[in-house]
Amino acid sequence: MLMAKNRLRSTSPGLCASRRRGFVLPTVVLAFIFLMIIIPVMVKWVQEDTRISTKDQLSTAAFNLAEAAVDRGYWKVKSSTGTFYGIMAGTVVPGYAFDQTYSDVAGGTYRVSLSSGPGEYEVTILGEGRTRSGETRAIKAIYQNTSVPGAVIAGGMFDAFGASTVHWGPVMAMSNISVTGSALNVHHPRKLSKQVVEPYDNSIDPPNTDGLEWWSDYDVPELPQFDFTTMRSSAAASGTLNCDGTPKASNGFVTPCGSTCVNCAVNKINLDVRYNKDYIWYWDNSVTLNNTGTRGTFIVRGDLSILGSANYNPGNLHPHSEAWMEYQKLDTASSGEYPADIGLSSNSVTYALGSNLGMYGFVYVGGDYAQNGGSDIYGALWVVGDFTGHGNTVIYYDSQLRLPTLNVVLTRKSWEETPASVIPWI
Repeated sequence: MLMAKNRLRSTSPGLCASRRRGFVLPTVVLAFIFLMIIIPVMVKWVQEDTRISTKDQLSTAAFNLAEAAVDRGYWKVKSSTGTFYGIMAGTVVPGYAFDQTYSDVAGGTYRVSLSSGPGEYEVTILGEGRTRSGETRAIKAIYQNTSVPGAVIAGGMFDAFGASTVHWGPVMAMSNISVTGSALNVHHPRKLSKQVVEPYDNSIDPPNTDGLEWWSDYDVPELPQFDFTTMRSSAAASGTLNCDGTPKASNGFVTPCGSTCVNCAVNKINLDVRYNKDYIWYWDNSVTLNNTGTRGTFIVRGDLSILGSANYNPGNLHPHSEAWMEYQKLDTASSGEYPADIGLSSNSVTYALGSNLGMYGFVYVGGDYAQNGGSDIYGALWVVGDFTGHGNTVIYYDSQLRLPTLNVVLTRKSWEETPASVIPWI
């Protein structure tokens, strides 16, 4: 019995080892088979990931080159008014008709095409970028040359209160926009400030906007450089330079002009026989207009004060196709919620005003502007200094204003990636 036990003890470790070896072997085989399967998959995955990553890098590089192409085209259009109007006339700009390849940006080459349209005073810029491996991407951008990009533009602050209001175009200010009084309940137009829009925002920290009515820290478009020399010469030729006085029957209802006045004062300019001739009225210094009602362009290099009533009947006005964008906070499917409203996100192309205007055209003020009467404007108001508006002044924006400028101001209408052209690269 004892010998049997000893024999059992002596053989038990060998049996255990044999069993362990019998268990480990299949495990090793399974692991080896698993590795044989997974390693090729992992290698292929790494290769595919590398390929995709490389392709993404090349695609990104091509896109960056296309952006550089659009940027080059943008600055070419802006280089001079002659270049812009040449493009509008269909002139081909050498180097900007896919007829030249540029290599000044690392990673590949790019080319540019400039053409007029699709709308009036619009230019289309096509930019294509290509990497050294042949990856190509393209961008199409449409810009519009707008002499006056807003209904009211203030180089200083803009103070809106009382019953005064603006239709069909935004108000823009390089300084603060302050909305007080009953204007707080109007909710139009869009208010774009380089600083802050009060009381909605007291800092330039994000989000800076409600996305509908007001934007603080906004990239207000650059200001056009008006050709004052040309406009002053035009006023001198038409006898509307530095007017000061009252048009009377005794002088043929012509306002006395050509004065050397520093603080000019014109009373009842609407009685002037030239009230609807669309002339340029130009003052070298400050002026007060009492009782307005004239069609033309008004250039005041100093301060402008408006008093009294308005007397010009314009007939139909012409809101632009995107005038509805100024009313996004109140716009619904109903019509008649604002002038020319015909439903949600849409407006008519004509509007019968049914009342008199003070000034039909563009108004430029080199100093401060003070509005103290009911003199409405159809056009735009540009104030280099501060704007203060009392009473019930209404400004209707005319997006088709065209003025002599020394530079080209481009406002982007659209920007999108587009398929590359089939034109062979040079």
